[in-house]
Amino acid sequence: MQPPPYPNNENWPQQPNSQYPNYENWQPSQQPNSQYPNYENWPQQPNMYYQPQQPEQWQQPPPMPPFQQPPKKKSKLPLILAIVGGVLILACVGAFVLVSAAARSITTSTVPTLSTAIANSTAHTSNQQSSQHFKVGDVVKVGETWNITINSVKTSNGSSQFYTPKSGHEYLILNITARNISSQEQVISSLVLFSLTDASGQKYDETIDPDAGATLDGKVEASSQLKGSIVYEVPNNIHSYQLAFEASIVSSGQTIWDINA
Repeated sequence: MQPPPYPNNENWPQQPNSQYPNYENWQPSQQPNSQYPNYENWPQQPNMYYQPQQPEQWQQPPPMPPFQQPPKKKSKLPLILAIVGGVLILACVGAFVLVSAAARSITTSTVPTLSTAIANSTAHTSNQQSSQHFKVGDVVKVGETWNITINSVKTSNGSSQFYTPKSGHEYLILNITARNISSQEQVISSLVLFSLTDASGQKYDETIDPDAGATLDGKVEASSQLKGSIVYEVPNNIHSYQLAFEASIVSSGQTIWDINA
């Protein structure tokens, strides 16, 4: 056998490629694309399905208007109270006019009858604003609380060694009955509610005489009476006095009896 003609492949002749005879310098054909000859400058058409959104420029929101408190509804209470007050005032005025007219009518028609009844009655009613004086034995109605009666009046020189009037004086002893005509219990006090004076205005203090009996002091039930004595030490040369009774120390007016001893 003969050796191959090219034992060293390094020296193998470089046959040109029949298809590309100059393959070392082969360059791709720079032929333009027949469909897009200028594809580098092909216009960039926007995607019909996706369109990028440009970022919106941030704008500061407009300032909020200041808060305004809704106006309060006006209350109708003052108006209602004013109307009610006016109605009440008119009602009071009308009632006062009617009462005044009725009182004048009653006074005109009944005064003579009442005067006659009082004059013929054995029980006298004390008018604390009048100057009428009563006498021993009169049953005197004082207000709406008491019927006061002076049963008797006498003088005494005392019979006890320790209870005797001073020289030129004597004891004036008044026996009195007080009836409670009210519906509640009342308290009577001879020292607080009674006082004795003479014609000159001299006032005398109450004193003690054991022989005169119980004093006119204590509680009196409704529709009940209390009987007792009040003793005064008086000059023996004076025989006319006035006994005054006040149903209440906080009210004005008094009931007066003429006392002759």
